[in-house]
Amino acid sequence: AAAAAAAAAAASEGSPLVVVEDSPTTTLQVRLADGSRTTVRANKSHTLEALHAHIASLTPGVAFSLRAGFPPKRLGELGRTLEEAGLLNEAITQSKE
Repeated sequence: AAAAAAAAAAASEGSPLVVVEDSPTTTLQVRLADGSRTTVRANKSHTLEALHAHIASLTPGVAFSLRAGFPPKRLGELGRTLEEAGLLNEAITQSKE
């Protein structure tokens, strides 16, 4: 429980994801709001909130939402894991607010 609380605190500050090597991982292709692309490696158990915080750390000062799928839909329910949200090996788009 303490680890989950620490992870949630870190996520709210806009911090990079920390990948646990002995847990299942996924790779996400992220198109940032400026048009550039990056690859994010994450554990399947990372939450959407943690992913949002990681992308915030890459683009400080930008208010944004995340979208995925076709047609792209806004990702809500930030407490869901990447696996629960069906985002394993997906393409994610950062959209300026």
